[in-house]
Amino acid sequence: MNKLLIFGCIAAVFTAISCHKEADTAVSTPATGKLVPVTIEATIPETRVTLPIDGNLPAWTQGDKIGVFTADKVLCPPFTAQAGGSASTAFSGQKPEYSHLTTAFFPYDANATLGAAGIGLTLPQSQSGRIADAVMVGTGNENDGFTFQNVCSVLRLQIPASLAIRKVEVVRDDRVTGPFTVSTDLRITSSTPTSYLEKRAEVAGTPALSGEILLCVLPSSSKKLQMALTRSDGKIAFVNTTFSSGKGFESGRIKNLGQASTSLTFHDAALVADPANQQL
Repeated sequence: MNKLLIFGCIAAVFTAISCHKEADTAVSTPATGKLVPVTIEATIPETRVTLPIDGNLPAWTQGDKIGVFTADKVLCPPFTAQAGGSASTAFSGQKPEYSHLTTAFFPYDANATLGAAGIGLTLPQSQSGRIADAVMVGTGNENDGFTFQNVCSVLRLQIPASLAIRKVEVVRDDRVTGPFTVSTDLRITSSTPTSYLEKRAEVAGTPALSGEILLCVLPSSSKKLQMALTRSDGKIAFVNTTFSSGKGFESGRIKNLGQASTSLTFHDAALVADPANQQL
């Protein structure tokens, strides 16, 4: 795992504890006609891009669903993990008769597309705070199985229950969430955001958030870290700093931000990125 990042001015806020093109306009075809059953092997390797929790290796969960395209760019019905608890497991599903499976992704998205530029996917703005939000793309084939790699940048932080935080947001000037394209060599491209919501990712909870929170964002060359932590009473604490070392938001990397300080200062304020009618 990556070492804990040490920021300059962020030390007062967190206490240390340990592009441009979207998917082709051609829309992929959903599977039709006669479908036949098929089982494929899917693996998550133990690498720098995975996130062991509590020292455990990365693992699939029974019932996880992946998307699989054929060589003819047909999106099959979702494939489902038959077992969990391991980094490699069998996924069962159906494919058009006589087709060949060539491209896979997680989590399943019925609106995904496949074109010459790569896979067109969408990273949600509102997230669960778990690693399952991180988009993975599988390389391989039907016979040998698929190896999945995380293509998002993941921010990891700890929220003390005493802060009574109900929402954590990450804001940037470029695209943070929304539609993007992953090429065959796992490079990500995306267009200019069309909404202020696409410049942010958030995790919200009721009751208040506590413990480990993960925010999955699109990669960026930005060095700025801008966050807002909203308390249950509506007051907000802001983080606005610059990464002092390493790349800010690198594909497949995990940034460990540490633990939110219990001495954060909360204000009656709104995110600068919010339009007037959306301000808190």
